[in-house]
Amino acid sequence: GPDWMPKQAHMADLQAEAAVANLMDALDNRPATHTFKVELICIVDTCNSGMFVSRTHKNNIVLPSFVGFHWAKRAFEWNYLRQYR
Repeated sequence: GPDWMPKQAHMADLQAEAAVANLMDALDNRPATHTFKVELICIVDTCNSGMFVSRTHKNNIVLPSFVGFHWAKRAFEWNYLRQYR
């Protein structure tokens, strides 16, 4: 992947989906053809505000600091981690 490829849960989820699909194909004697999209999508949280950052091979987006991003990240984390608790 690119040198900016993130090491975060979102990328791990995408890689895991591709790995499971490829494993299922291998068990059915089919070629492994599933890949994942390299992307960075995150909110940099500063405890009372946040900045949205997104990067793909085609686009780079950084939105200015906004208190709503802090609350959006807290809501997303609560919802995402709920499945593991």
